[in-house]
Amino acid sequence: MGIEEQAFAAAKVHTLFERLPPWVTDTLTPQQQAAIREALAEPEWKLHPVNIRVSVPFLERRYYVTIVGGEDKRSAARRDHDRRKYPLRTIANIFFVLGIATILYTILLIGIALHSAILEI
Repeated sequence: MGIEEQAFAAAKVHTLFERLPPWVTDTLTPQQQAAIREALAEPEWKLHPVNIRVSVPFLERRYYVTIVGGEDKRSAARRDHDRRKYPLRTIANIFFVLGIATILYTILLIGIALHSAILEI
């Protein structure tokens, strides 16, 4: 963690303790304060090797697509929980994949048509 990030984290903790009423902060032990500081620290798992975030305008609205990738460090229980909470086979996901495939195949067909037209000239 760089100096700027450490300063930001310290300021975040300081701001939190300032916002708490004195009757709360006076009752916290040093161990509890340390636990709060640790909980407010930026988690390392946010640093993905692949981190693509795109916002796309479509029909007067904006939609976002986020692709992150890297080594899976979750436990088996967490993976199972996420699999149930965010199933892969949903109507929205199916339409998204079909839409992307349609766009890619259209671009491919246009490319083939242009390529064959160029060769014939």
